[in-house]
Parts: sequence; C-alpha cells; structure tokens
Amino acid sequence: MKKIISQILLILLVIMIGFLSVFIANVNASQASISVPGNVIVGQQFTVTVNIPSDAVAYQGTIIVTYSNNQTDSSGLLLKVTGMDGNVGQYTHPGNMTATFTAKAAGTATVKVQDCQISDSKGSQIESPNSITFNVADNTPQQPETNNNNNNNNNNNNNSNNQVTFTDVNEIIYTTERCNIRSSYSTSSSKIATVNSGTALTRTGVGNNGWSRINYNGQTAYISSQYVTTTAPSNSNQTTNENQNQITDNKKDNEVKFKDVNETVYALKSCNLRKSWSTSSEKVGYLKKGQQIKRTGVADNGWSRIEYEGKTVYVATNLITLKAPDESENTNVVNEVVDQNIVENEIVQGEKTELELIQEEIGVLPEVGNNIAVKIYFIICIIAIIGIISGICYIKKYREI
Repeated sequence: MKKIISQILLILLVIMIGFLSVFIANVNASQASISVPGNVIVGQQFTVTVNIPSDAVAYQGTIIVTYSNNQTDSSGLLLKVTGMDGNVGQYTHPGNMTATFTAKAAGTATVKVQDCQISDSKGSQIESPNSITFNVADNTPQQPETNNNNNNNNNNNNNSNNQVTFTDVNEIIYTTERCNIRSSYSTSSSKIATVNSGTALTRTGVGNNGWSRINYNGQTAYISSQYVTTTAPSNSNQTTNENQNQITDNKKDNEVKFKDVNETVYALKSCNLRKSWSTSSEKVGYLKKGQQIKRTGVADNGWSRIEYEGKTVYVATNLITLKAPDESENTNVVNEVVDQNIVENEIVQGEKTELELIQEEIGVLPEVGNNIAVKIYFIICIIAIIGIISGICYIKKYREI
C-alpha cells in the first residue's frame, strides 16, 4: 500500500512539472520590438529597426510610418528566410528588419509592422511587435519677428544674414494640407486658426525663413510656406476677395454629399466602422472579412454610408465590394477611389478574433496576461509542494502505525 501511494505521488509530480514547464515556456515566449531614433526633424532621414528575437529564423512584414497629418510612408514588403549553418546543422538568425525614411511632418509619428510574421525553427509563430510613437520636430527657425522690413534693407550687410525679411507680394495661395495659421512665424507662437486643404488665402509677403505672411480675416498672420501653393486645386473656385476666405473654409464641412443607394455590400477586409466619414471620428464597430451589410449612400470623398445594428455609420469605400465573398477573392477593388491613407488607417490588421479586436480597443497589454499566468504557476507549484509534503507525512505516519 505504501509503495503504491509513493508511486502515485511521484507520477503526479512528474506530470505536473512537465505540464508547468510547457506552460511557463509559452508565457515567456519571444516577442519582437521596434526601435526608432530619439530626435528627428522634418526632412531628416531616420531608420526604423524591428528587433527580431534570437530564436527566429524567418520574418516578413511591411514597416508603416504614419505622421500627425495622416501622411504615411511604407518600406514595402521585407522578407528574409535563413538557411542551415553547415557547421552545426542549425538555422541561422535572419538579422533585424530595417528601413530608412525621410520625416514628412512635425508632430507625433506612429510606427507599426503590417502583416508581420516571425517564425522559429519549429515553424512556431513568434509574437509581433506593438506599434511605437516618436516625435518629429519642425525644421523652421524659432526667431523673434523684426520690426520694419523696409528699414532692414538699409541695414549693414554684415547683419542681414541674422535677420528675418519678407518680400512684399499680393497673391492668392492655397493650402496643400490641413495646417495651422499662427500669430507669428514660429511653431511656438499662438495658433489663430486651423484651415483645411485647398483653402484660399491672400499672401502679402514671403519670408526668408520658410514662412508666409498673410491677411486672415483682416489681421496679419503667418503660415508655413511648405504647406501652400499658388496653383489652385482643380475642384476649387478661385477668389481674390480675402473676406471670403472664412466662408470657403466653412463650406468645406458641408460640401460632402452622399448619393442615395440601396444595395448589399461585403467587407473585403476586416475594417473599422466610424460615427462620421473621417478617420478621426469615433469608432462604433467593425466588419469582418466577407461580412454582408446594407449600403445606403456613396460619397465622392471615399466613404460609404451603411446601416449597422439599426444605426447609420460610415466605412471607407475601398474596403467594401458589391461582389459576394466567393466572387471577390483575388480581384481588384472596383468602388470609388479613396485616399490610400484612409484605407491603411481603417484596415483591422490580420484575421483577428473578436476577443483580440476587443483587447485591441481596450488596450490590454501582453504583460498583463503574462503576470497573471506567472502567479498561477507559482500557486500551482505551492499546492504541489504541499501535496508532496502531506504525502510524505502520511507515509511516515503509516509506517509508525
């Protein structure tokens, strides 16, 4: 009897140790990470590095950089599969995934790896890196405004290189992106207004510091010259009346019109649903790849109006199709053209489960699950030790009897 009890306890101990060894190995699985430079200014080149774990033998993915103005840069598909090391018969490490970009806009930039796959020598998937952000500084000089530009032209030439001067002009310019209008020619000066892309403004001076002087609603203001052009957008109405600038800006919020339709569409990819037709509006749900939905309107700005759970919501037009899933595989998108930035921002990467999408919305960190699992591991170990000690005491007591 004593021998049987001892054998049973020994077998249970071996099984528990083996189970926990596999369990804790999964908890401490390898994960890739992203490294970005500390200080970057607009126009400067920088390198993004995806640090591949030491047990990896192959990787693929596309590094995407998204700037504060929604401009994006892509590395294209990066793919590396290593061979066998002839000396030891082991797979070699593929090295890190890197790409070089040129900073496009000041503000907070986000780096992520799209469609990332990293594998070890057993073919097991290694956890992909989380996205990371870094700051891009403006490259315009932070200098105080000089007083009289006409008097500056008469100053000593030795001092002219240190002065900000404006050449007087009188012309209509148009914004090429959504940008700020400021009280002085510095990003640290107070912001007067924010205008949309294509807004017409009257420029009164061009500075030698990368800024333009404008007349905005009757006051002198400044805007960065890199965000304006004298070429009118093809879809804008030119005007020389500076007092109509604000009217033009206000109309832009109302000029999006939807053509009423009543049709069934299908999601080409897992994608977000928005409260309004903008990537900055609130997310109210998502569609899974192939999911059927009713479309009630199509706009010329790259968005569609749909009915979702009894509510009117919006989705990027290039992420849905009129063709059923079995017909739309490996076909090009045939809907209205949309800005590629919208498409990349709205795709829910990979075929994720509903739980994963909820975790992504809430912001659950992988470390949380690991910490809980480690605690459970130690609790089970303590229980196992207590069980073994109890068994030994029982056997000892049985012998004494």
